[in-house]
Amino acid sequence: MKNICFVIVLILFYSCKKDEQESNKNIDSSQEEVSAIHTVSKTETPVEKVVKFVPQSTDQQTANNLKNFLSLDYLKDDLSLLQANDRKFQFYKIDLNGDGNEEIFVRLMGPYFCGSGGCTFLLLDKYAEIITKFTVTRAPIFVEKTKVNEWSILLVRDSGELKELTFENGSYPSNPSVLTKAPYDAPSGHAQVMFDDEFYTSKTFEF
Repeated sequence: MKNICFVIVLILFYSCKKDEQESNKNIDSSQEEVSAIHTVSKTETPVEKVVKFVPQSTDQQTANNLKNFLSLDYLKDDLSLLQANDRKFQFYKIDLNGDGNEEIFVRLMGPYFCGSGGCTFLLLDKYAEIITKFTVTRAPIFVEKTKVNEWSILLVRDSGELKELTFENGSYPSNPSVLTKAPYDAPSGHAQVMFDDEFYTSKTFEF
């Protein structure tokens, strides 16, 4: 009789042990599912930053014309020296003298055209003739509504100082670093901003 009772107790013990193992297994499985769901919910779809370019810098026909001008004319003797990151440019169309025809600023980019003092910029007329080649010039460039000799005043920063560029004898000063400080410390609230990489981004093209 004692042996029978012992066997029954033993059977009940193993039965309870098995139920407990099954219960723990189900809990572990449930936790894995919850963990998996939590992991999936934390996975975020990458969102590409949409850059809105200023309209004065996006015309494809102008870009194509400038590509030809740079590669077939202005830089034809320099092409073999340029690396891939040197063959990039931006442009900005603006009427500086109020004659109804837009001039074109060209910003050349990359180490070949840029140094610690700034980069090379070109100002072209509508026929792609160079009005001014700016050296060691920093972006952004501010275009004031005020005119001198019927052309807008340009403002740039050089070594922390604001420099004023006025049109004279068919051109703007080519090197802002040799100019004296402007008589004021900031552009007016009416100035048009060109080549501001943070707030007024111009589209970049390759040639």
